[in-house]
Amino acid sequence: MTDHKWRCGALLGVLTLVPGTGAAGWREGSYADIGTWQQVRFWCDTPARVLAVTSPARVPGPATLSEWIGNQRRTSPFRMERDDAGAGNVYTPLTPAGQPAAQTPRFFVHRSNIENVSDPAYRLSRINEFRVPAGTFRCRYVPQAAVLAATAKHSITVWEAGRRVTYASRNRGGTPGVFLTGGVHTTTAQGRERYVWTRAGYRYELEVGNPDAGARAGGVLNVWRGDRRLSSWPLLAYTLSLPK
Repeated sequence: MTDHKWRCGALLGVLTLVPGTGAAGWREGSYADIGTWQQVRFWCDTPARVLAVTSPARVPGPATLSEWIGNQRRTSPFRMERDDAGAGNVYTPLTPAGQPAAQTPRFFVHRSNIENVSDPAYRLSRINEFRVPAGTFRCRYVPQAAVLAATAKHSITVWEAGRRVTYASRNRGGTPGVFLTGGVHTTTAQGRERYVWTRAGYRYELEVGNPDAGARAGGVLNVWRGDRRLSSWPLLAYTLSLPK
């Protein structure tokens, strides 16, 4: 969910290998741990921080902006205003709680009106940027990703094309992470999507909840060596995109 300028060159090759889907298209859902796991309207992964904003029951209506720097999360109350669309772009104004809506909003979420799952050519919808009191943040975007996720330390991308399941990560701040191919994707009886890769005695497991299949939202990245778990990173936010 940016112009992923800080991804490694190998990832560009993967993107060219992923074919488009058929006319049925994709179904995506975005979730974040904002104290409890909830579906969110938008979220944004950047090298410096992760941001997410909830969806009000009706618009205009109250929404919560969450921002993570590392494991530290802070929240701010806003009112989400009606979308302002035009010429390939959609702006969703965010008004600080207790203030009147501005004719020219200072804060907003900017997204594409073209690169989104309404077009089967795009597996993920593009969120361009969050403009919030802390600044303007360009959001990571990988159009053909099956999973886009963030932990306090990692930015994670999973691609899936037929039986080919590929994983790539960047460390928070933009330094290189891990690139893995030959993964396996299964769905558990509880409705969780499980992705597993093995390399040189290590096993990488990414598991995310699919509420459409009855699971609770939430996810974790585990790394194992044999029977010993070396690390466990809970997700802060993720988008899951599966065939309709």
